[in-house]
Amino acid sequence: MMYIPKIVGPCNGSKKAIDIIYNLYERERKKKNPKRIVIYKEILHNKNIIEDLKNKKIECINSLQEIDKNTIVIIRAHGESEDIYNYLKENVIEYYDATCVNVLQTHDIICQKYYQNYDIVIIGEKLKDGGYHLEVMGSNGWCQYNAKIISNLFEVDNLDIVKNDILVVCQTTFNENDALLIADKIKKIYHKKNIEFINTTCKGPKLIQKYALEIAKKCDYMVIIGGKNSHNTNELYKLCNEVTPSIKIFNLGELYEWLNKTDINESTNIGITGGASVQEKEIQECRQLIEFYLFYKKEKAIIEKYINDYNKKFLDKKDNSIVQDAIKKFIKVNTSGKYLRSILLSLGYKIASGQNDDFYIPLAMACETFQTSILIHDDIIDNATKRRGMDTIPTVYKHQFKSKNGKKSNIVANSLGICIGDLGLYLANDIILKNYQHNANLCKILEYYNKVIVNTIKGEIIDVKLPYNLQYEKVKTCKESDIMEMYYLKTAWYTTIGPFCLGCLLADNNRIEIDEYEIIFKNLGVAFQIKDDIIGIYGDSNYIGKPTNSDISEFKQTILYSYVYNHKGKYLKNLHKFYGKANVTESDVEEVKKIFIESGALEYAREKMDNLFDESIKQIKKFNNLGKYQNILLGLINYLRIRQK
Repeated sequence: MMYIPKIVGPCNGSKKAIDIIYNLYERERKKKNPKRIVIYKEILHNKNIIEDLKNKKIECINSLQEIDKNTIVIIRAHGESEDIYNYLKENVIEYYDATCVNVLQTHDIICQKYYQNYDIVIIGEKLKDGGYHLEVMGSNGWCQYNAKIISNLFEVDNLDIVKNDILVVCQTTFNENDALLIADKIKKIYHKKNIEFINTTCKGPKLIQKYALEIAKKCDYMVIIGGKNSHNTNELYKLCNEVTPSIKIFNLGELYEWLNKTDINESTNIGITGGASVQEKEIQECRQLIEFYLFYKKEKAIIEKYINDYNKKFLDKKDNSIVQDAIKKFIKVNTSGKYLRSILLSLGYKIASGQNDDFYIPLAMACETFQTSILIHDDIIDNATKRRGMDTIPTVYKHQFKSKNGKKSNIVANSLGICIGDLGLYLANDIILKNYQHNANLCKILEYYNKVIVNTIKGEIIDVKLPYNLQYEKVKTCKESDIMEMYYLKTAWYTTIGPFCLGCLLADNNRIEIDEYEIIFKNLGVAFQIKDDIIGIYGDSNYIGKPTNSDISEFKQTILYSYVYNHKGKYLKNLHKFYGKANVTESDVEEVKKIFIESGALEYAREKMDNLFDESIKQIKKFNNLGKYQNILLGLINYLRIRQK
């Protein structure tokens, strides 16, 4: 079960900072000549926000020398010193102050007391590098950097206070109990002096901690979201971990890694909270990812068991030994997949039927078997040697052959691969016919299933012909629209649209809703393929189970390549030194990676992919009939966005 505290999400200071920057962004982007927007230092301890702003061309800068009068400066939530404000005013630079209200009040108190001849003591976090928290550094700038900064009780003994009047304040996110103990010790040591202690710790983090601890007591695990350098997040983690095992993450990727390493199921109680800079959207995304993972883990185990059992049924002792050997090879590769298509088919069926039975399982197995079959064909087309971490079927045959005639061995190995791939297609058909022959929806299911196959093959035709046209036929165009159509036909139809909609049809859903689902899962499928193309170049070959040089050697037409071809011609000559090369080395791959980064192709592909994922999310949120499965679908999208294979 999932638990989220009563109070969670950004504190008022974080919300103010985010509102200021996004409102400015919307204002400027509507102008004909928008100003450049920058943030002086890091707006918040939130890498996700920083990354999103970077994608919007809003960057954090560390020097005011980098700006001019055509720049808008935003002062970060942690606050800045007085001299920064003076510089901006003197140079007539437009700026907006996103400093937390509580921090501003601390600045006012320090400034006022300093000019009244007080010694200033700031209680704040000391960093590992010997410096201090960003907020502390900014506060120190309001007393001409003359404050005495201490982080713990032991440092009080080394204080050297000369003046009779002393002001003691705290970093707003400092642990309140620790701050009170430090202040009490200062009062005892300097009891003859006038000590004015003002507790400037913020109530926001305290309330977040209070309600997080309430749910931690009934949870098996607590997930704490926040920046690695966030003091209040570290405090929140420390407190929760004393109550129940807790993990601290700053993005969904880290959460998914933890989920894969942890023995959890639907009966596990998991609490989710976050530091003061964490947005509510991030909390919800973590919840959705966990809900998807638990559903996926359960369904995957069921599908794996059934498909392993069904694989054995493919074998017939009456068959010739050569055929039996071929089927054994097929069975070996018809396992160990991600089973995403089965999961989508399951979701489609459960959403449309309102049932939680296993009626969909044979159809899911047929889809997995179909996928294995076309991947065998795909491996032959691409001359691939690895798939799912194993040797491809043609490769296995080549190793098995004792003949020294390499050319003939290759032809026969590929021919056998084609035969086995064809066999798999009809084994998939056989699963459908045997299990649904008496079902009233059989004709609709077969009609749609065939449509999926036909569209997939059409996409494969485009995929095969496009690189040949450009490389050998000297066709002078590389249309992004052709590549997007290929993604739609080849990937979206058999990866996302087909499985989900087949599940709906199995439940006898009406045609109008199927049309709407096709639009949603088209966007999702195309985004899936763009992600695949990025992983195909930038992934870890050991992790993804296939080489990362294959797209390059095959002259694959991807959105990365088309962007360079159509928009960054100056990089094309260098790219062609490696793209289409027969024996692509690791250093060649590294050069291609650099070209895609420097030309902006990688950034363009990611932006296109993210827009499609975001559009899918918007469309799914519009459906009112998804019930508990809405979060699972949204979690699936989050998973597809962060996956590394």
